[in-house]
Amino acid sequence: MALLAKIGFGLLGTAVAGAGILLSQGFVHVQVVQKQENGTHLHLVLPALAVPIALQLVPRHDLAQAAAQVRPWLPAIDKAASVLGNSPDGPLVTVTEPGERVSVAKSGGSLFVDVNDPREHVYVSVPLATLQSAANVLASRAEPD
Repeated sequence: MALLAKIGFGLLGTAVAGAGILLSQGFVHVQVVQKQENGTHLHLVLPALAVPIALQLVPRHDLAQAAAQVRPWLPAIDKAASVLGNSPDGPLVTVTEPGERVSVAKSGGSLFVDVNDPREHVYVSVPLATLQSAANVLASRAEPD
């Protein structure tokens, strides 16, 4: 019985440590609401650490075009994420027109984008570190095997 308890505690400890590592980088939150009748309503919350891991699992040929497009922008993405990481929290950009609103803000190491127009409402929040690592993984996938 004591052996089973030790095994159980070992498994529980491993699960808790794994969950802690997985959740340590924060979350990516995506919400899309189409405002038309029978429109799509997507609400997705994922551990941020899963994004670069998932990109590694996608076959190279499926990411080739996106990887080639992001490669020239990698220095800008790295620099922007670094500068934003050291900047104070608050709104970065707000654009308001009749019936439309776009806002980009930084808070607690994450970037928040909120777009609201007559057809849909899109909200995305992502840790800045995840943007950097995802861009790096994507750019590395443009290289031949």
